Amino acid sequence: MKVVSALAAVDFQVGSVTRERNALVISSRPGEGIPTQVYVRPQDVLELLKALVRSRRGLGFACLFPLYWWRARREPVVAPHQAANNPWQ
Repeated sequence: MKVVSALAAVDFQVGSVTRERNALVISSRPGEGIPTQVYVRPQDVLELLKALVRSRRGLGFACLFPLYWWRARREPVVAPHQAANNPWQ
């Protein structure tokens, strides 16, 4: 999973998913970069589902996910294109 913002770009592998009160907590794998936790509230999940339904490409990705997953397992991992002028990457 990769998170990119104006402050930082964080690339982490999902290590565990736990529940803390009304939120899911997605933690990065131990020993891989900066320890990262992402808190996902029920409202966040609802907004994601709404955005997927409103987006033709998002809905297509969700429906064709098994195909993308199967194809990605067979392809070598390639780093995404990075802008030369971006000092944060």
